[in-house]
Amino acid sequence: MGLIDTAFVSANLWLLGLVFFAAMSALAWLGASLRQRARGERDGEGEREGYLLSAALALLGLLIAFTFSLALNRYDTRRAMVVTEANAIGTAWLRAGLAGVETGPALQAAVARYTDVRLKLPNGNGHAAAVEAETERVQAALWADMRNAIRDTPPPIASTIITATNEMFDAASARKAERAARIPGRVVEVLILYALMSAGIVGYVLGGSGRRHRVVTTILFALLTLALLLILDLDRPWSGGITVPQQPMLDARAAMR
Repeated sequence: MGLIDTAFVSANLWLLGLVFFAAMSALAWLGASLRQRARGERDGEGEREGYLLSAALALLGLLIAFTFSLALNRYDTRRAMVVTEANAIGTAWLRAGLAGVETGPALQAAVARYTDVRLKLPNGNGHAAAVEAETERVQAALWADMRNAIRDTPPPIASTIITATNEMFDAASARKAERAARIPGRVVEVLILYALMSAGIVGYVLGGSGRRHRVVTTILFALLTLALLLILDLDRPWSGGITVPQQPMLDARAAMR
């Protein structure tokens, strides 16, 4: 992972937003300074520059919408996987009860302990590796408990228990892979580069209007900064402020009585 990608993942969002806003403001000032040096424009040139600015901002809006759509789709996928894992855990717990009067409750208790471990995931990036490592240990222990529980279980019932346990583990693996997936760093880099270039165009085109454009451009840059921060926040499943609701997992755990 490159330095820029690492900053997108781990750096403070508000600090990134401040740097982004300052960079756009600096490029807008540079564009306005270039405009002041290029005085004596021909008639009609200002109108043509306005068309250029409109086209640049329209394309910037399209890029933001495209990137936001990618981030939102990833968020929706992670939310669906939480439901899938909760359903798999609930099914495994119910089928564990079929193992027998003596071994079934013990196997159900093991599934409940596994669920408690999985519920630790939303605690943030600092705990993610520890939770995943603990998940692997609990999975190994649960698999051993299941093997002991199905020794005297009829084969058809044992097969359903094994299948449910495998699906529960597969759901955890799929969820881990999806949480590790992010928007390609090159996409975000191009978006930021285009936004900075558009800021320079804004400063150049509106620089001739004096101070009247400063309030409008400041509001525009603030909106662009907020849009970028929202995209980066959605792309941080481990540590972002926008997290996937864990209610399906909580409901599955509450049903284990």
